[in-house]
Amino acid sequence: MTTLGKTLFISLSLATLIGGTLLLRSKPEPSPAPVGTLSPAQMAELKPAPKPAEPPKASNRAGRRQLDPAAGARHRGRSGS
Repeated sequence: MTTLGKTLFISLSLATLIGGTLLLRSKPEPSPAPVGTLSPAQMAELKPAPKPAEPPKASNRAGRRQLDPAAGARHRGRSGS
């Protein structure tokens, strides 16, 4: 193989490699799989998500005084109207 043949062979190999790379990069990304829809019967079988448990409420005497103005007046020595 002559020097000219080797040069052409390497040039064509590089051109093929670069062309293939560019061809593969220019393809659009595959679209995600379509999401299926549920029939009304399947929707009826689904249960709603359970509600989170409520935290226990702390007992607060000062809070009760604020809610009951008559109780607050008794504790402060004032008479209710």
